[in-house]
Amino acid sequence: MTDTQPEPEPTRPDPTRQFEFLRKLLRKILTIYIVVIIVLGFLQRSLLYHPSTAESLSVASVPDVLRLYPDAEDIEIPCESGEIVRGWLLKKPAAALADERPLVVYLHGNAGNRAGRTAWYQILESANADVLAIDYLGYGDSDGKVSESTLEISCDAAWAYATEILGYRPNQIVIGGTSLGGAAAVYLCSKQCTAGEDPAGLFVVATFSSMVDVASNLYWWLPVNAILVDRYPSDERAIRITCPVVVMHGDQDTLVKQHLGERLFESFPAASANGVEKKWVSLPKTGHNDLLSKSPHHIRDEIQKLLNSI
Repeated sequence: MTDTQPEPEPTRPDPTRQFEFLRKLLRKILTIYIVVIIVLGFLQRSLLYHPSTAESLSVASVPDVLRLYPDAEDIEIPCESGEIVRGWLLKKPAAALADERPLVVYLHGNAGNRAGRTAWYQILESANADVLAIDYLGYGDSDGKVSESTLEISCDAAWAYATEILGYRPNQIVIGGTSLGGAAAVYLCSKQCTAGEDPAGLFVVATFSSMVDVASNLYWWLPVNAILVDRYPSDERAIRITCPVVVMHGDQDTLVKQHLGERLFESFPAASANGVEKKWVSLPKTGHNDLLSKSPHHIRDEIQKLLNSI
């Protein structure tokens, strides 16, 4: 006769130990998450702005620009802060008088400086416009450091220079910008329209409703609205713009999704004070950084139409 031993009962997990393990794991995850938020909070401006700086950016050192605008000259614009915004006034010999050609105040994107925008100057030259091209404070050879407030100071200085020093009337000036420069353009245009000095028009390319929207789209897992410092609320500013508006955006933009450009477009009044309807232009098969390689003719034609309406 064989003795049989009863099988031992399976060991059941200890609920208390399981709970303690999960609690510690969640605490570690939360700690890491908070540290990431803090680090990104401190680094956010270095993620947003990518300026190229230089001791000097004389237009004479950029032959391609001089070929477009033989009478181009270096300019220095004092700001209310006492710092200097530097840039170029791009003119052709036939445009000796301010009233012969419109002036485009062109505001570039978040990377590089004005020396890297020759393709934009070529488009504006072909549209028969003079150009005021600046580098914001913190960019190129301008003084200071970049932030939303210093970018706005730079735009204000450019407008004052165009109207008070160069003598252009507001209705001779078109404000234009690309990407972050589009947000700068919306800021400047909104301010002038609110002051009753409507520019002749506004065009923005590959820009956005607000930086909160862009960052929330890219970093959906972060509390962007709570930590973002430079917010660029273009959709809130757009409602005060009363001049003709053209918004262009690539349909394959993965950095600033096209729906953010559409959201900005929807924020503008349906028509300008003089009855010109706002215009939306979807750029086919075009992303964020290939605007002028994929859609140069679309962009040039729309800018030309806007300038011709002045």
